[in-house]
Amino acid sequence: MSENVVLVTGAAGFIGSSLVVALSEDFQVIGLDKRKPSAALIKGAKQVKWIELNIGDAAALNSAFQQIFSDYGKIDFVIHLAAYYHFGIDWQKEYELTNIKGTQNICNAAEKFGAQRIIFSSSVAALIPPEKGHHLNEGSPTSDYIPYARSKSEGEFIIKNVSSVIPCTILRLGGVFSDWCELPPLYSLIRLWSSFKPISNIIPGKGESGIPYIHIKDVIRVFLRCIALHNKLSDHEIFIASQNGAVSHGELYSIIKKVLNYRGPNNPIYISKSIAKIALRFKSKFGHLAGGINFEQPWMLKYTDRPWIVNNDYTRKKLSWGTNPDLDILERLPVIMKFFKEQKRELISRNERRISGKYIYLSDQN
Repeated sequence: MSENVVLVTGAAGFIGSSLVVALSEDFQVIGLDKRKPSAALIKGAKQVKWIELNIGDAAALNSAFQQIFSDYGKIDFVIHLAAYYHFGIDWQKEYELTNIKGTQNICNAAEKFGAQRIIFSSSVAALIPPEKGHHLNEGSPTSDYIPYARSKSEGEFIIKNVSSVIPCTILRLGGVFSDWCELPPLYSLIRLWSSFKPISNIIPGKGESGIPYIHIKDVIRVFLRCIALHNKLSDHEIFIASQNGAVSHGELYSIIKKVLNYRGPNNPIYISKSIAKIALRFKSKFGHLAGGINFEQPWMLKYTDRPWIVNNDYTRKKLSWGTNPDLDILERLPVIMKFFKEQKRELISRNERRISGKYIYLSDQN
């Protein structure tokens, strides 16, 4: 086992739990989260030391870092995953407490106790989608077009400022999914297009809206590369971790309907933005399809047919890393839909837990 000590915030979450299990094979790992880890996570990461606290509490966080330093004599890497997200247009106090203040607290503690590098989990969603014919890359500026993006933008600003003291890496993640889905917006689309409701064949615009995706296993690999190559990276690196390009709603729709083999009308009904607004009101009035949270928001219609197309060639070259073609979303979506058909209750349960902030790691995740 390496002597490197790695602290992971948000360690009991969707990404964090799989990451600490993988890291625990080669590093001394400290998992920090405001929730207790599941029994399966404790079993899967036996060597991990767990600390339960809220990163918004600077005093508690500082005490935790002090204890870790006393126990191990150092803290080599801090992987900061803990974050709050909400797809509405209203600013939530949790953005300030966790995404901004919490990030500043992490940076202050990492600086005080001499961490070698901070690896900060940001998001492609912090970037505004490009105009037609253009793409996003590692140099694209963040935006405050929605509160979540603003909070991540401010987080990146904090990270940039501290990089003059501690080397930092920012990982802008695409839509992270597993073979059980566990990506709320994708789950919402699956529930919508697999239902027998009147709106189950509707796609706003021409079906060209989309995002870049990345499988959880590829996410783990990119974090490991950032650690392995940390001495060869600059003091302020920005990477995009996802498939290149973007996958459209039209592509997802075709696979979902094909796997379901529904005998009724399957052709998509493309609707204008104005009609889509009415459909969203209908959806909100008669019940959300994803655990009471509506992941199709009116503000999204502004970006209809403007996909978040990325070019992350710099990331791939710098890290000697790339996504596994077998784990691309269009390759794994049939697997997700197979679980949806054959183990629907389990798939729904896993996704609802993630949506509600009660994600539980299970032994088949890695």
